[in-house]
Amino acid sequence: MQLLMCDGRLCVDGTYIALKGYSRMFCQQEQQLGAVISALMTPAFEQYLVAWLESCVPIDNLTILSYGRDDRPKCLLTHSKEKNVHARFDSAYCTGIYLLDPFFVVDRGGAPSGLYRLEDIVPDHFAASDYYLKYYRDTHILDEMTYLVRISTDVSIHICLGRDTSSGETFVAAEWEKALAIQPVVAALAGRHWSGLEAASTAHAQDTMTEFREQCEKTYGIVLTARQSQTALLILRGHSSRSIARLMGVSVQTVKVFRKQIHTRCAISSQAELFAMMMPVLVRLGEQ
Repeated sequence: MQLLMCDGRLCVDGTYIALKGYSRMFCQQEQQLGAVISALMTPAFEQYLVAWLESCVPIDNLTILSYGRDDRPKCLLTHSKEKNVHARFDSAYCTGIYLLDPFFVVDRGGAPSGLYRLEDIVPDHFAASDYYLKYYRDTHILDEMTYLVRISTDVSIHICLGRDTSSGETFVAAEWEKALAIQPVVAALAGRHWSGLEAASTAHAQDTMTEFREQCEKTYGIVLTARQSQTALLILRGHSSRSIARLMGVSVQTVKVFRKQIHTRCAISSQAELFAMMMPVLVRLGEQ
């Protein structure tokens, strides 16, 4: 992939993308973008990406995650001024709370690549939700907008721009518009730099499913077939029946049959019971 700047436009493999509101005053941003492009596929990429994004949109914190087909999120970068933002990130968010994250829910719902604002996707009474009370409130984050970049059907990248109590401010309309204007550039950069995650995720998914089956039998004496294990993992990772059907190459009706079989073997009757029962297994998988 070739990326070039020309007269306020970014050329991605011969396709020109106009940067909204371009003027010569953005020369510094162009230079920083050039540094990001030069650092593609190197360990310095994330460092330059943060600097460029901060020059475009003032932020207090930034988190970059990758989500695979049926694996826990993988943290690619955390950057924050307020220590509480990522204080429980590894111990709470990545071990299971992420399943309740509105951005993750939107992702698993099949949303296309794009920029999403927290205020547009949170459920009603967000401040009374389990996610807010058990995790989000303690982060001191006040506002977020996230670039969702689909690397493939199975792998996505979340680049989360945040404001927290260190500034005490939320994003204003002009900042949202600027972030939206550079979305094609962010998507092109992320797609190129993290393109290798697809193969790694596919290989790891099979190992995770095998470990999950073994842990279920060891912990509860429950023996699941390969298809039942795959279905259970995808449910626990937040996928809908439609999404599971697409990933497994079966019909939605077949997924419903698998769900019923899982409930029978686990002696449960709801997804909430499955989540409560299997959370210790998921935590152990993450520790291996």
